[in-house]
Amino acid sequence: MTTETVIAVRYPDCDMMHTAHHSVFAVWYEAARMDFFEKMGFSFKDMSSRGINPPLVDLHIKYRAPVHYPGEVTIKTRISFHAPKKLELSYELYYEGSLASEATSFHIWTGPDMKSIDLAAALPEVYAKIEAADPQTKDRDG
Repeated sequence: MTTETVIAVRYPDCDMMHTAHHSVFAVWYEAARMDFFEKMGFSFKDMSSRGINPPLVDLHIKYRAPVHYPGEVTIKTRISFHAPKKLELSYELYYEGSLASEATSFHIWTGPDMKSIDLAAALPEVYAKIEAADPQTKDRDG
């Protein structure tokens, strides 16, 4: 499953040359991640109500071209790796139809105590949604 999230480039996201500041890309990727989980059927609200968290452990961003105000970016998000205790998402950010940035985010599934959990054992119905969203990485060990 690949989702597309459209985000408006805001004036306060930019420098005096109307170029989006590099720090805002992490915020855009977070918004795309939340949208991805919502469309997958396990929103952040659902996670919170069950005491589940996917804290960000690592974020890598490659900047390929500038993004300017006014405009919109489209972020394509997909699972690049999953296992019962971890998840990696990949992102492609497009501006005016061209690839402007790529990123990966790595997450560990945790419970209410913020300790690592095996999501497949704790919530098998939720883990099934993750597997359905990424059938090519099915059955990998955590």
